[in-house]
Amino acid sequence: MVVLWFLLAVAFLLALAWLLIPFFDWREVDGKTVEAYICKASFEYKPGELVQEKASELYLSVVVPAYNEEYRIPTMLDDTFTYLESRAGKGAGKFSYEVIVVDDGSRDGTYAAAVASYEAGSRKGGELRVMQLSENRGKGFAVRAGMLAARGQILLMADADGATAITELEKLERALVDTSIDIAFGSRAHLKDDALTQRSFLRNSLMLGFHFIVWCLVGGPIKDTQCGFKLFRASVAKSIFSSLHIYRWAFDIEIVILARMLGKQVAEVDVSFVDMPGSKLNLVTGALTMLRDIVLVRALYLMGVWRHI
Repeated sequence: MVVLWFLLAVAFLLALAWLLIPFFDWREVDGKTVEAYICKASFEYKPGELVQEKASELYLSVVVPAYNEEYRIPTMLDDTFTYLESRAGKGAGKFSYEVIVVDDGSRDGTYAAAVASYEAGSRKGGELRVMQLSENRGKGFAVRAGMLAARGQILLMADADGATAITELEKLERALVDTSIDIAFGSRAHLKDDALTQRSFLRNSLMLGFHFIVWCLVGGPIKDTQCGFKLFRASVAKSIFSSLHIYRWAFDIEIVILARMLGKQVAEVDVSFVDMPGSKLNLVTGALTMLRDIVLVRALYLMGVWRHI
């Protein structure tokens, strides 16, 4: 009987430790600068210069989180620069931009592949800045680092696999023409019926369950919180990502919560999407960790443990 109680106690403590992983991740980072986690960068900056409050120097910043994307990111960057350069050529100097790739502690040659894909002499309107984190800290942390270092008036989050074409940026920009809108979420909700017929029963079940839980715990009219294509006004992005606590897959949910706390309006915009092979998300473990993170972030905000900075 003693052994049984001991095993139950150990199981309980392990479960509690797993549940609190996002909290411990946040505590480790809390109070530290983004620069403390950057081990390599393709550009020079002085201490304290990377993240600072100042007027936007450019029109657009594209933030690309990347983890083990050595083979996919060159194509994504080539498409991105081709499109942005075409706009810069038509903009008579008014369309200035940067692309920030944040290598989230990759084990492959992602950093080198990103740097090599850029030809400095051929870029008229923008530049590429590549940062490598000293260890893998999660997609949310990588996006946070890029957003806080961005210098644009509007900041786009775009996935390294290029699942949503960079040309869809224009749809999100049109949403921000309305001055009451602060964030534009790219949405795949209009593709739901086609996706259900193409995906496995397990994947459909997990995704539908995830959306139901998000609706129960977070609520609101946003149908697709997880699309990796989002556009922010710079001041709003800086405020939200300065306060971000969730650093892995469920960080998009915290963006929604923080936007509401700040009274910021979010528009949902239909965008194209291609389900790219090579996803880093394991369906079962990913579903469990997302569920944990959503419950935890909601509970900690309600208890006042986490709050907007």
